[in-house]
Amino acid sequence: MQRRAYIRIWLKDGMTVICNPETETASPRRKRRLLIKSFAAIGALAMVWAIAGIFLYVSPPADEPEHADVVFVLGPPDQRMSYAEQLMQQGYAPTLVVSSPVGKDGKYQADVCAAHRPYRIICFNPDPFTTQGEARALRDLSSQYGWKSANVLTAQFHVTRARVIVTRCYEGDLHMIAYRRGLPPVSLTNPTNTWAYQYVYQTAAFVKVAIHPDC
Repeated sequence: MQRRAYIRIWLKDGMTVICNPETETASPRRKRRLLIKSFAAIGALAMVWAIAGIFLYVSPPADEPEHADVVFVLGPPDQRMSYAEQLMQQGYAPTLVVSSPVGKDGKYQADVCAAHRPYRIICFNPDPFTTQGEARALRDLSSQYGWKSANVLTAQFHVTRARVIVTRCYEGDLHMIAYRRGLPPVSLTNPTNTWAYQYVYQTAAFVKVAIHPDC
C-alpha cells in the first residue's frame, strides 16, 4: 500500500494545517499540461486550415474556358483583364462583361470600358459592389440579352466562394475560370496582397455566405 506524505504545520494561533506536497505541486503541473494541450490543439487546427486552404484558395477546382455567350469578369478589373482579353481574342465569347467601379469623373475605371474592340463590351457597377451584386447582375443581364452560358473569370482564391454565390443566382451553363496569381505568404509593405490575408479574408467571407444563403 502506497503511503502519502503529509506535512503538519502549527500556526501561532494554535491552529494546525495539514498539507500534501504532491497536491501543492500538482496544480502548476496540470496548468502546464493544459497549456501545452491548448497550444497543440490550436496548432492542429491551424494545420488543418492551411491544408484546406490549398484546395479552397491556392489551387481550387476550376473549369477550362468553353465557348459561351459571355466572358463575365468579376471585379476588381486588375491583371485578370489581360487574361480576359486573351479569351476574347481566342473567340470564347462574342461579349465581354466587366465589373468595374466608377471614378469621381463618372467613368468606369477599367480601361477596356472605353476601348474599341471587335467584340461587344459591357461594363457595369454592381449594387452592392460585392460578389453577390455581380451574380445578380449576371442573372439580370442574361435575362436581358438571352445568354444561356457564361465563362466567369476571377482570381483563383475567389473561385470556390464565387461559384457558390453565382450558382445561387444564375441558372445557365456556368464555367468558373481561374486567373492564377502568384502571391507571397506574407508582406510587410503590402499585407493585403498575400496568401495570409486571402486565407483570413476568404474564410471570413465564407462565413458570410453561409449566414446569407440567398441570391
